[in-house]
Amino acid sequence: MKELIQVIGIVGFIALVLFLIVFAPFASIWALNTLFPALAIPYTFNTWLAVIVFNLFIRGNGLQAKRENQ
Repeated sequence: MKELIQVIGIVGFIALVLFLIVFAPFASIWALNTLFPALAIPYTFNTWLAVIVFNLFIRGNGLQAKRENQ
């Protein structure tokens, strides 16, 4: 019974991650359309993909310059 609960938890977590991957870009488009109605961005696969690519660019890797005197 304990193993079943663990499996359900893992499957639920994976389902949540997939849900966020799919719907988070649409939430970004909705937010932009709400804040700036003149944009009128359509909800299509191309705009979804563009948000994914845009987020990859603005996220970055947190690169920092190497400090020598520490």
